[in-house]
Formats: sequence, C-alpha cells, structure tokens
Amino acid sequence: MNRRSVGFTLVEVLIVVAVLGLVLVMLGEAVRIGLRGTVTFAREVQPQAEMEPVEHALRHMLERMDPGLYPDPPVVRGSSAAIAFTTELPDPDTGVTLTADVRLEATGGRLILWWTPHTRGVPFVAPPPPHSKVLLEHVAGLNISYAARGTGAAWVSGWTLQAMPGLVRLVVVPAAGEPAWPPIVVHPPREQAEE
Repeated sequence: MNRRSVGFTLVEVLIVVAVLGLVLVMLGEAVRIGLRGTVTFAREVQPQAEMEPVEHALRHMLERMDPGLYPDPPVVRGSSAAIAFTTELPDPDTGVTLTADVRLEATGGRLILWWTPHTRGVPFVAPPPPHSKVLLEHVAGLNISYAARGTGAAWVSGWTLQAMPGLVRLVVVPAAGEPAWPPIVVHPPREQAEE
C-alpha cells in the first residue's frame, strides 16, 4: 500500500513565498507612487488656492479706484514697489463696502495692505491709525507699472499724474522656491463724478 503524505513540498512553499514577495513589492511601489503623486498635487494646488482670493481682492481694489469728485483730481500715487489710492473695500463689520485710502506694498517677506477710512472735506479730528492686513506670505517684492489712458502699452514705473491711470500692471515676486504669479493687469474703469 502506497501512502502519500498530505502537505506541501518545499518547492511549492518557495514558489508561494516568491509570488507573495512580488505582490508585496508591487503593492509597496504602488503606495509609494500614490503618495508621491499626492504630495506633488498638494504642492502645486495649495499655492494656487492661496493665490486665488488674493488675486481677486487685488483686482477688486484696483478696478474700484476712486476717480474723485470734480474738480478735485483722483488721489493715485505709485512707485514700482508700492501704490496708494482710494477705493472700495468690503467692511467686515457691516458686510457692505466702505471707501478707504489704501497702500499696497511688499515688506518683510509679506504683501501688506494698509488702509484707513476715507473722508472728504476738512477732518475735525485726527485720522485713525491705519489698519494693516497681510494678504500673502513668502513675497520677495512687488513690481508695479502704469500706463496712461490712450498710450497703448507705454509702461512707466511711477505714477504722479493728476489723473487715473489707464492700466495698472501688478506683479507679485515670490520668495525663492515659491511658485510664480501671473501678472495682474487692470483697467480702472470708473470716471470722475460731478458734485
């Protein structure tokens, strides 16, 4: 009587271990690739998510520059690194807009908005201290250029004219290693109002 032993041979066990090892290696490689893709996605998408509201806020402010009331000229002053003007800002306390004198500049590695409520006429009390809001971190600088109405693309690095600029181009220069922003070009559309 020939009795066969029940179980696996050594060769069968080695084959199963080898196949299981290959499956584990492929699974580990798939997890590593997936994690690298997730990190790359987060690195590319996160800065864009931070940029979008700031870009929207900058466009909103520049598009709503106050042209002033006739006969007073608009108050818009700018250099290649900072710009000051009057515009409409959302008021966080009331939920409506308020007219404010603003200054936008990059300093200390941050893009900062300074603002005070705008008053017309002769003030009877000292103006309140300016409020500041950090719009963006990791900023190396700000490059602003201006074009007068009807001059096409004749960009200048400063604005001291007693008129609204036809175009304002704002480039946020990122700190080293940070993603670049596309230039923001805005046409302040408002015309000067009569009293």
